[in-house]
Amino acid sequence: MENSKLIQLLCAFDPPMLRGFQEFVASPFFNKDQELVRLYDYLKQLLSKGLPKAKTARQAVFAGLYPEKPYDEMQLNRLMSRLLQLAERFVSIWRYEQRGVLPDCIALEFYVETHLDKIYAFAIEKVKSKLDRLPLRNGDWYFQQFLLSDIAERHFSAQNLRRYDHHLQEASDHLDTWFLSQKLFYLCAMLDRQKILSTPYRQTFLGAMRQHLEQHNYENVPAVAVYHHLLNALSGTDDSPHFQSLKTWVYDSDQHFSKAEVKDLFYFAINFCINKLKHGDRAFAEDLVELYDRGLQKGVLLEDGLISPWTYKNMVKLGLGLRRFEWVERFITEYSFKLPADQREDAYHFNLADLFYHKKDYRSALFHLNQVEFTDIHYSLDAKTMLIKIYFETSETEAFLSLLSSFNIYLRRNKLISKEIKSAYLNFTAILQQINNLSKERRNALADKIKKAPLLTDRNWLLEQVD
Repeated sequence: MENSKLIQLLCAFDPPMLRGFQEFVASPFFNKDQELVRLYDYLKQLLSKGLPKAKTARQAVFAGLYPEKPYDEMQLNRLMSRLLQLAERFVSIWRYEQRGVLPDCIALEFYVETHLDKIYAFAIEKVKSKLDRLPLRNGDWYFQQFLLSDIAERHFSAQNLRRYDHHLQEASDHLDTWFLSQKLFYLCAMLDRQKILSTPYRQTFLGAMRQHLEQHNYENVPAVAVYHHLLNALSGTDDSPHFQSLKTWVYDSDQHFSKAEVKDLFYFAINFCINKLKHGDRAFAEDLVELYDRGLQKGVLLEDGLISPWTYKNMVKLGLGLRRFEWVERFITEYSFKLPADQREDAYHFNLADLFYHKKDYRSALFHLNQVEFTDIHYSLDAKTMLIKIYFETSETEAFLSLLSSFNIYLRRNKLISKEIKSAYLNFTAILQQINNLSKERRNALADKIKKAPLLTDRNWLLEQVD
């Protein structure tokens, strides 16, 4: 029974929701079946005890509810199905009531439609004051401003008065701001993902958005300004000034945006820096360190207290680049317990392998690489690259050439790898093959080629091998 939809949903409830659902089920407005009240009370007790397997078996649950009756599968299924429907309805109401003034807007619409003008006049001022007191100024806030202005415009139209009313203009302006913030977010997300995955997106209105933003100043509107700078940075035209403006907005973003939005903004900026480093622009390394540091301090790079394997890996890479080996080893060990359980072993062993590789302890590096199961394609790419580098540095020529050849085939045949990432690794293997056959006369020319290659993984390591 612990794998049922009902139990999975109830397990996702926090303590206030569990208490709220108990009152919800007991309310005659929502439920008149006392058997559902008994079922939930029984399940709530099991949840408080950690759902012991012996007591969550279907027969045990039925016996707990009806000790004098023989087990009836159909009756238990019916009760669970109906309680699940109640739980789903409760979730929608619970979450809706937490969405700012949206519930209030429904009541205001009713007052307008039923011509309760006195109640409306008092209520709308109260709702406006409530909205003004909300701390965030994100896209949701402008959408709720739009709803209020739209309701006020409908109320005015119902009066049949032939005079100017400002609510129509306000509704249009707030809708524009909300649309701009949402559309800019989606455009930025598309540009960001295209640098990682080989996935085409239709970027509608991109040109029109840029033209509009060039002609209008939104620097005092956080929900638009931050994504405007991000869009310009991701587009690659004069991106450094826009990135610095973006970084300023990101560091103060918790004043204007929800925690989920702040997290997105941090990762947008982090991905931008990572992409710059992949293209050989080391000037963004310090920015990346600062972003990770601020993000961990604010807790936005942790989700439910857990760190992403990619954040974990990138922090290690940065520390290794700075040759802070003691710090890296301490970070790997301390934060390994904050990794998701299903990815913990792969991330822990891969990053330890990377640390030992940089310390030239190849035996330990190979030991930890052998513990990685390569459940993710990026682990596979980086692990194969590390192995190639180890074989090259230790003059294991036969193993080096064999792995280099098979890695080339793997890259060319794999359709899940984006073009940019595939090119970076293919360029690496091609240049490494040239280094392996390098004559002294061609050394400078090849070094120049490595420096100028637009997409190349392990650029600095390749330059070291040429030298």
